[in-house]
Amino acid sequence: MTTGRTKLRRIFDADGEARQVVLPWKRTLRMCWSNVTHRLGRSILSLLCITVVVAFLASSSAYQNILSNLSAGDDIHTRAVLEKAGLFTHDSDSLARQRDQRTWLLALSGFLCFVGITNTILMSVTERFREIGTLKCLGALDGFIIRLFLVESAFIGLVGSVIGAATGMVLAVVQIGAVLEFSLLSAGNIATAAASALPVAIATGTVLTVLAAVYPTYVAAKMKPVDAMRTEI
Repeated sequence: MTTGRTKLRRIFDADGEARQVVLPWKRTLRMCWSNVTHRLGRSILSLLCITVVVAFLASSSAYQNILSNLSAGDDIHTRAVLEKAGLFTHDSDSLARQRDQRTWLLALSGFLCFVGITNTILMSVTERFREIGTLKCLGALDGFIIRLFLVESAFIGLVGSVIGAATGMVLAVVQIGAVLEFSLLSAGNIATAAASALPVAIATGTVLTVLAAVYPTYVAAKMKPVDAMRTEI
């Protein structure tokens, strides 16, 4: 069966009914890119939403990592600046409270990241129920639709997460410089914080984007074509 310029190879059983669609990964990626470019407005909106929430997560994580590295140093001037800003103390109870605050902040960042990305992808997939119904009417099977949408979601999630993580790192550096002093930020300190925060933020954003797309895509793929086509958004 040929749809547009994409060929789908179908395998038939003894009764002559189609069992699955075999689509090369190269063509899958080409179709995903075509879907992103044809729905550029929605893709950019989803990308921006993912970028914002991942930037918040990366900024919070990098900020806390930089502060921890500065607090662990022996430089007298750095400790004096931290104490003046109320970010460093020798009191064990205050240190415990600061650790608890950092933990809650990172947990809140992760939760907001999950909610924001899930909401974005849920809306994106739900709005495409009619498109999924059209694909099923043209002969696409459930596995093919799920695979196509998950690859597309992974692509958008990865790009948005990379941009968001880089933006969050910049915001963390600016925040530290505004609260303390830019002179305290060495290249090694920034690189250490980036190596710790950025991979986690990128992986979190990408994985959450794919996971958020699994359920609505599965539900849509299991719908009868006529029901998907009748869906009002």
